[in-house]
Amino acid sequence: MDHYHGEGVSMDMRSEIRKLARMEEGPYPFLSLYLDTKWDDEQQRERIRLFTKNQLKRGYDQIKGRGDWRNAFIEDQKLIERYVEGLVRRAYDEGVNGFAIFSCSRREVFLTYPSALPYENKFSLSDVPILRPLVRLSSQYQNTLSVMVDTDSAKLFEISLEGLMAEFHIENYVPGRHDRGGWAQMRYQRHIKDHMNKHHKEVAVQLTELFDSGKWKRVVLIGQDRIMANFKTFLPERVRQQIVDTFSMDFSEDRSTVLRRVSECLLQKEKDEISRQIQGLKERAPQNGLATFGLNGTLEALNRGQVHTLYLLTSFSHSGRRCGECNTLVLPHPSPHRPVPCPFCKGETKRVDLEEEMMRSVLRQDGEVKWVEENAILKENEGVGASLRFRLSR
Repeated sequence: MDHYHGEGVSMDMRSEIRKLARMEEGPYPFLSLYLDTKWDDEQQRERIRLFTKNQLKRGYDQIKGRGDWRNAFIEDQKLIERYVEGLVRRAYDEGVNGFAIFSCSRREVFLTYPSALPYENKFSLSDVPILRPLVRLSSQYQNTLSVMVDTDSAKLFEISLEGLMAEFHIENYVPGRHDRGGWAQMRYQRHIKDHMNKHHKEVAVQLTELFDSGKWKRVVLIGQDRIMANFKTFLPERVRQQIVDTFSMDFSEDRSTVLRRVSECLLQKEKDEISRQIQGLKERAPQNGLATFGLNGTLEALNRGQVHTLYLLTSFSHSGRRCGECNTLVLPHPSPHRPVPCPFCKGETKRVDLEEEMMRSVLRQDGEVKWVEENAILKENEGVGASLRFRLSR
């Protein structure tokens, strides 16, 4: 049975997305609903309730002539309305600002995924789950360990796309200032430094154990410069290499402020990293042949199973065709009503949204997908490019 539920548990989001991408078309509809649940006021909650109700009504109007879909849709409609009503009534979930919901009751599938980042409100009715918003956010957000460190206190946060997964507090006694001067004062200062070092070492051990579990890809440090400099000396090199940012923030700041600042940092770092990746591909492509840019070249590589990472501008939107036999993706014929047989198996092709199908194909091949808001290189190449696993011998 395909019924599983994502909320409230730590999960490997990329693994979950690949499960969704591998779901085949069936005889019943999939309902995909994305919600911005960053509640600012009661009016926002009511807007979400009305958005859901109106979109479900519109979806029902689309399929009410199809008896096989209509009854299934009604079941999904009830499940989603009940779940969204629970979201709207629930007290504020700190760090959760969006939800993705997928439902296909006849296949016993009902999935919900919380997000630390808000989605744009969107509803889709299709043969398979619509993944673009989910993949776009997940590609911008790496699982991260964030640690706030002071002289005698520390807070460790485990943060993923789903929000705050866990929080740990560490407190150690460090003596206060001493007013005596001379040698006594110097000895006392060394005593304080020894206590702080012991505290920092304990926090570093905790952080390293969490990092070595393999679930966390990045590290963000928060604290005063001199304290961070001391703390870093207790971290092994493998952890220091994954520190993506260090910034100062008052230790008494509330949790939501800390999480927001970390999220902003991570999004910017990921954007910068993706830009560097694309620039590197462009520079190396002529020499090693392990990159391609433009729609034709990327589709060819995709159909051959070569794509390691697919890069798409968020403005990318093309229709294409997919073979019902071997899943090959092709561009449509210039004449809109002219059929396009599969170039490989000569099977019949059907019209599809190319960005959704390209993304799904890469994920099924255990590749990565990166959505990019702005990039001059991609813009010059029809909004698409890819790094390749291998090049074909000619």
